[in-house]
Amino acid sequence: MGYPRVLVVTSCTGEKRSRPENQLTLEDFKEKARLQQREAQLTQFACPAGQMYTGVQHLRAMEGVQLLRQSLGREAVDVVILSAGYGLIPEDKTIVPYEVTFNTMKGYEVDEWAKFLGVKEAFEKALAGYDLVFVLLGENYLRAAFGSPRSGSLSLPVETSPDQTLVFLASKTTATHIRGLAAHTFILSLSNAEAKRYHCGLVGLKGFLLKQGLEKVAKQPQLLEKIYREPKEFERVINTDFVQLELPHEVEGVQSVGKNGRKRRLNVKSQTTETNDELKEKDREFLAIPPLPPAPNIHLGMQYFIPEWDDKVDPNYDFTNDISPPGRDTYADDVYAHEIYNIPNYDGILVSKYIVDKTKKKKTKIDEIGIHEYIRSPGEIMGDCGAFGYIKEEVPPYTSEQVLDYYQKGGFNYGVSVDHLIVGPFAEPGVREKRYDLTLHNADDFLRKHRAGGYEFKPMGAAQGWNPETYAKAVKACIEMGYDYIALGGLARTQSKQIIEILKAVHPHLTPNTRLHLFGVARMNAIPAFRHLGITSFDSASPLRRAWLGSGDNYSLSGKKYAAIRVPPVDGHGVRVRRLLEAGIADRETLKRLEQDALKALRQFDTGNLSLDETLEK
Repeated sequence: MGYPRVLVVTSCTGEKRSRPENQLTLEDFKEKARLQQREAQLTQFACPAGQMYTGVQHLRAMEGVQLLRQSLGREAVDVVILSAGYGLIPEDKTIVPYEVTFNTMKGYEVDEWAKFLGVKEAFEKALAGYDLVFVLLGENYLRAAFGSPRSGSLSLPVETSPDQTLVFLASKTTATHIRGLAAHTFILSLSNAEAKRYHCGLVGLKGFLLKQGLEKVAKQPQLLEKIYREPKEFERVINTDFVQLELPHEVEGVQSVGKNGRKRRLNVKSQTTETNDELKEKDREFLAIPPLPPAPNIHLGMQYFIPEWDDKVDPNYDFTNDISPPGRDTYADDVYAHEIYNIPNYDGILVSKYIVDKTKKKKTKIDEIGIHEYIRSPGEIMGDCGAFGYIKEEVPPYTSEQVLDYYQKGGFNYGVSVDHLIVGPFAEPGVREKRYDLTLHNADDFLRKHRAGGYEFKPMGAAQGWNPETYAKAVKACIEMGYDYIALGGLARTQSKQIIEILKAVHPHLTPNTRLHLFGVARMNAIPAFRHLGITSFDSASPLRRAWLGSGDNYSLSGKKYAAIRVPPVDGHGVRVRRLLEAGIADRETLKRLEQDALKALRQFDTGNLSLDETLEK
C-alpha cells in the first residue's frame, strides 16, 4: 500500500551539539567567501543539521521521525530545518555551529533577513511533491517562512495545492494569523494549558506532540491516510489513551475514561521513598520563571556535564547465562555511554581529582595517556577537585600549583579552582567564614598563576556561600578577578526554590560573557528558571544513579517514567539474598531455582510465549 509522502518542517534551536567560542555569527552569513573561510575554521565541529541541534523540540521531533522510518522505511518521511543562519536546509546538510536566531529579531529584521536567505522561495520548492506536511515553527520563524502580518493575517505567498494537507503545531496567538492556504489545513493551537495537559514543557511541546502522533502512526500506518484525508484526526491520534499513559506517580483515586466511555477509578501508589515535599516539587512541570529580565548571557545556551564514576557497561555480556566473557578487562572492554550512542546524551564529562586519586591504577593511567584518551571521548571535559571528598578536612589537600599542573598535563578543557564546601555543620558561624574566604583566596591565586604559567585550559572560579547574599558576593568577586566562567558549589541538596533565590541575587552581576555552572543539580522542572537566571551548564549523576539504585523511575521515554523489572542475583553479595539466608527463610539452592525460573519466565513473556498473569505467578 502506498502511503502519503510526509515532510516535517521544524526550526533550529539555540542548543547545539557543540558551542565553540568562535562559532558563526550573523555577519558571517552575509558574504559567501567569508562564510566559507569561517566554516573552514570550524570543520572539527561540523555535522549534519539533523544532528547539530539538541533543543528539546528538535530531539523529540527527530525521535518521532526515526520511529516512523523504522516502521515504513527511510523514505517515509523527510525533514527540513529552518535555520536563521543557513536558511531552509535538509537534515543531511553539513553545517557548523552558529549563534543566530529569528526569535530576537524585530519584525522588519525578520522580513529582511528571510528575504536575504531566500526562505520563502525555498519553502515553496520544499513543499512540492509532498502530500502531508507537519509544520513546527514559532511565530518569528513562521513569519520568515510565510511572510509578515497584513490586516490581522499572514500573507502566505508560498503556493500549496488543494491535494496537500498541512498540519500546523503553533501557539494560539500565531494560529490566528494562518489563513489563505490552498492546501487542506489544520492548526493544533498550543498554549501553557496544553503544556500542562500533556505534562510537557511549552518549549518542547511541538516536538513532543509530533512524536506522540508519529509513534502511533508507526504502529498503525493506515493512520497516515486518515490524517491526510482529515487532518483533525491528528489531534485524536495524539489524545488516544493519553490519560492512561500519563498518570502521575503518587495519585490515588484518579478517574480515567475506559474504552466504553465510562469513568473508572484508578488507585496508583508509588514505591518511592522521597518525602512529600520532594514529590510535590518533582511532579510540578516547571517552576515559575522569576519576573526579572533574561540574564545577559542567555545567548550562550546550556550544557549538561555528566560526572565520571566509572559508569561503563559490558557490551559482550551474556544475558542468557548471566555472565561476562572470560578474561574481561573492565577498563579496556567495557564502554561508556558516549561509545554506545552516535550522539552522546551529554555535552561533556566532569572528572573530580579526589575520585581519580583514590585509585592508584586509574591515576597512573590518566597521568600516562591523558584524560581524553582515558575516557575515550573527544568532547569537553571539566575537572574539579571533588570537594565532597575532603569536606571534613580543615583545609583542602591540594594547592593551586598542584591542580593547575594536573589539569594541564591531563588535557582538561576546563579546570575549577580549589574550593571548600560550606554545608551542614560546616556552615556554622565561624567555620563558614573561614571556608568562604579560603575559597575566594584560592580562586584569585588560581587565576593569577594560570595567567603567569600560560596554561591552556579554561580556568573556572569556584564560588561557595551559605545564603543568596554571600553567593552573589562571591560571584561578583570572581568576575572582578577576571573569571568569565564561574561554578556554584554546595547546592546539590538545596531545594530548587532556594537555588532560584541565590541566582536572583547573582543575576545583577552577570555579563554577556559570563558562564555559570551549577555543581550537582539537575532539576528538570527548574531548568527554564535556571536558564533564565544565567545558568549555562550543570552536572548531575542523579539520572544514572536512579537507573540502578532507585526503586522506581529507573528510565524514561518522552517524559514518561518507568520502573525496571529487577531479579535479585543469588550469586554474589546481594544484601536481600543474604538476609533471606541468614533468617533461614530459604536455602541458596532454592533461591537459585527461583531466580532462574523468574528469568526464564520473563524471557518467555518477552517472546510472547507466556501471558502476563502466568509470568507474575512465577
